Amino acid sequence: MYIPKFFQLTEFLPPSVFNEFKHRGSSLWLMFDDRLLRTADALRNRYGRMTYNNWGVGGPRTMSGFRPFDSETGVPLSQHKFGRAGDALPADVSPEDIRRDILATPWDEDFRFITCLEMDIPWFHFDVRNHDKEEKGILLIRP
Repeated sequence: MYIPKFFQLTEFLPPSVFNEFKHRGSSLWLMFDDRLLRTADALRNRYGRMTYNNWGVGGPRTMSGFRPFDSETGVPLSQHKFGRAGDALPADVSPEDIRRDILATPWDEDFRFITCLEMDIPWFHFDVRNHDKEEKGILLIRP
């Protein structure tokens, strides 16, 4: 099990899930694909501060990591519902600059697990879905 160096569970879980299962402690990280968590750490190390959920410190963001299947946020089979997607608000660099870097060097060690990017949005969405990056490149989706 991979436990991120830079993030807490509240940053990847909505309050309803965290509060219901917090007694399980660090085993809640098992809800996430380790490629997502390793990539989140690599991006944080490379680009500086990033916010996913911030409800744990009084902020409004609650669905930027895992989303329950009954969530109305996003599409019905969103990668967020499988623990394979994250929506970050970077503080030190623009989401567009990060996307540009990834598309220029998709096989960089920090980006190796990223298979999909959402474009034309003011936050940074990446995921590690089952997509043939080697044959088809990074999947680019738009809202």
